[in-house]
Parts: sequence; C-alpha cells; structure tokens
Amino acid sequence: MRCIVVATDGSDAADRAVDFAADLAGRFAADLLLTHVILASATVLAGGGFPHPVTDLRAPIRIENASLSELLTDAGNDILAKAKERAEAKGARRVHTELRTGDAAEMVLSVAKEHDADVIVLGKRGRGRLAGLLLGSTSQKVMMLASCAVIIVP
Repeated sequence: MRCIVVATDGSDAADRAVDFAADLAGRFAADLLLTHVILASATVLAGGGFPHPVTDLRAPIRIENASLSELLTDAGNDILAKAKERAEAKGARRVHTELRTGDAAEMVLSVAKEHDADVIVLGKRGRGRLAGLLLGSTSQKVMMLASCAVIIVP
C-alpha cells in the first residue's frame, strides 16, 4: 500500500476516519493524503437570514471585509491543519493535504485518481444536510464510483 486518501470535513465521523487512515498509513509506511472539499453550492445567510445559493465562489460576496471564498478557504485550511496534526499524532509519517472546491464525492474521486490511491477512507456521516441518513450521500457516491478500495469508518 502506497497512498491512502482520506476526506475530512472536521466532523466526529471524519476524525474517526482520519484516525483509522493514519493508523493504516503508519503500519504500511504509506503516504496519507488528507483532502477537504469546499462545496461549490455553499450557502450563506444573507440580510434577513434567508439562505441564498452561491454558484460561483469567485463572486464578490463580502462578510466583514472578507469574501465568502476567503472564509471558506480559511475554514478548509484549518480543518486540514487539525486533521494533519491528528494524523501525525496517530503515527502517519508522510501526511499531505489538499483543498478542493466542487462536489465532495467527485473531488474525492478525482484526488484518489490523480494520486493513484490504493484506498479511500471516509466517515459514515459528515456535516451534510442529510445527516439523518445512515450512509451519507458523499460516502455512498464514492463507494459506488471509486476505482480503488473504499473503507467507510463508522
């Protein structure tokens, strides 16, 4: 095993996936690639509190002197930094991070393909809107479309 990709959104389920993947990477001396995806369809509460979809993160939406894109990028980098620290504490030696924007499942699959991953590790449920489902839609889509092994961590 040479490369393990793990997706994280900073949720408890994602933390468990990072822990599992870091242990696996440590045992096999594999590269561990942590990825976080900024959803292209992110929503913000505007003005009176009504959600408005953001279809282009390059749009000049400003919140207290910061664009939405900057805020989401900063939050994504923070999630990745915490996950990297967690993975290194669990024994992973070669940990890399990658921040993407787009559909979560498609971006995870793309990262795995680009890095010729041996396995993708995901949490069963993340911070998605359909948190009530047993298996999140991102996990489901990755599991169905991946060309490598996929491990779903409960």
